[in-house]
Amino acid sequence: MDPNNKIQNNQETQELIDAYLLNTLDADAQTEFKERMKLFPDFRALVLEQEALIRGVEEHNLKNSFGDFHAEIVEVPEKNWLSPGWLALAASFLILVSVSTWAILSNGNSSQKVFAANFKPDPGLPTTMGTSSNYEFYYGMVNYKRKEYAEAILHWETLYAANPENDTLVYFLGVANLAKGNARQAEKYLQSAKEKTESTFYEDTQYYLALAFLKENKIKEAKAVLAKSTSQTSIKLLKEVKAL
Repeated sequence: MDPNNKIQNNQETQELIDAYLLNTLDADAQTEFKERMKLFPDFRALVLEQEALIRGVEEHNLKNSFGDFHAEIVEVPEKNWLSPGWLALAASFLILVSVSTWAILSNGNSSQKVFAANFKPDPGLPTTMGTSSNYEFYYGMVNYKRKEYAEAILHWETLYAANPENDTLVYFLGVANLAKGNARQAEKYLQSAKEKTESTFYEDTQYYLALAFLKENKIKEAKAVLAKSTSQTSIKLLKEVKAL
């Protein structure tokens, strides 16, 4: 390989860099990635640029976390969390939650069970350093990929207030809310995204909207959405929903 060959800064490259920086590559892939950085200066530069962006986000979040932690120390009075009474109450609560969850998930092909078996957050977009107008969006995308959905939503809702017609923004707000467990809010955004039939995310929007309906036990609505989709994932999910 010629180290002077120009590296294509495309989506595939960015996703590979994201996976390396987020430590999701397997051992062999990590070794190959490091060798590639040694051989290709342009590729190494892309990695360092992306690493700087993620580090900036982490430092920002850490600073805010310290502030919140300090506020809790000042404002919250000391409590004896390890008292026998509190531990007994906590144990009872955990047992109740476990039994309730088991009852829901063991109830045949319940809508909750189908949701749990099929929901996986969209992998997201490459978190490149874009223009200043896109910076806030990609700032939130870093949070999203780290499963910090509340932080991602906070960034994106600010952008949404100024540009509610952006199909990419509306779609990811829907998926992030669904990943966070807020199906009703997810439904709101995904319903809006579904109206944008020319969007790149149109088929994915229908799939996640159906999952939001299942999360809310709206089986009829989920079937109606999936019936209009032509993607293989939606067709597969529709078969499972019809069995409910």
